[in-house]
Amino acid sequence: MGLWDLHQEMNIRALQSDQMLAETAADGRFDSARDQAYRLEDRLERLLLLTDALWELASEKLGVTEEQLAAKVTEIDARDGSIDGRRTRPATTCPQCSSAVPKGRATCMFCGAAQPAPPPFDTV
Repeated sequence: MGLWDLHQEMNIRALQSDQMLAETAADGRFDSARDQAYRLEDRLERLLLLTDALWELASEKLGVTEEQLAAKVTEIDARDGSIDGRRTRPATTCPQCSSAVPKGRATCMFCGAAQPAPPPFDTV
């Protein structure tokens, strides 16, 4: 076996090793994504259960009709300016400096002022 053949063989083995490492990393990412999908599915099921319970209580105790529910869903959906089947919470305004504060931030990025706690359903 010549020097060139030995060099080529070493390159092939290095590439095979790199491929095995990449496949192992990909398998780990797949497992992580699958686990995250299962957690999201569990969360969705809990939210559906909560929604069903709230709806049954509202209809039984308050006499709310399905038509009223559908109208309220459309009203909430339209609050962000688009009826798209999504509930989008817009950025809030900082009470201290009036800057826009993105969803999920506990403090203002500009003045550092603590922001009011979000409504309970915005934390789900």
